[in-house]
Amino acid sequence: MHNPAAHSAVADAFVALAAAKPGERELEAARSAVANARRCAAQSRAASPLIAMLAQATDARSRAWQLGAALATLDAGSTATPAVAAALALGESLEAAEDDIAAAVAVGTRASARLGAAVDDEAFRARWNVAASLGIVGATLAAARLLALDAPHTRHALGIAATQAAGLARNVGEAMGALETGKAAADAIEAALLAKHGFTSAVASIDGRRGLAALMAYRFDAGAITA
Repeated sequence: MHNPAAHSAVADAFVALAAAKPGERELEAARSAVANARRCAAQSRAASPLIAMLAQATDARSRAWQLGAALATLDAGSTATPAVAAALALGESLEAAEDDIAAAVAVGTRASARLGAAVDDEAFRARWNVAASLGIVGATLAAARLLALDAPHTRHALGIAATQAAGLARNVGEAMGALETGKAAADAIEAALLAKHGFTSAVASIDGRRGLAALMAYRFDAGAITA
């Protein structure tokens, strides 16, 4: 593991991914995910009292929480859910172009998948809600892309998100598990906004000593992220 005060190849790889141009296949999948999220949002108000309450809010963070929770009721284990919810909620609040929202979803989905490949195994799933605890990272990169954060600010956003990564495996499949996943989307937007306004974090909050991987995972393959 890297020293958390030093350079982080993992953070650099995620920053590069946030700025990369997604392939057409990724974009098509992202557009489909966005369309599905919009349909789900239109039907989700009756899902639970909290989701109904969040649906009344107009700020991007609450909207992302509602969207993420609603989507998680359909697929409790998808690490892409927070990225879809965060990108759609923030993108609409910024009046972003549809292609920009899709690109943000694409990079967020890929980032969460790479983090999953690096840390996810049976022991991890026995303890953590993977959709929430890993999905927050991809969702943060999606938000950072929409906010046009530069590399240093994106690194700080990742660190802010990493310290909020959470969600208990025991709740997966329950209403609380869906709310955890929605909260990951909301926290991702908050992390990107905090970084935009100058809030800082340790560089290697994901791969560093006492970082996310060291404290939450039982294995860590940095190459799954940096390759």
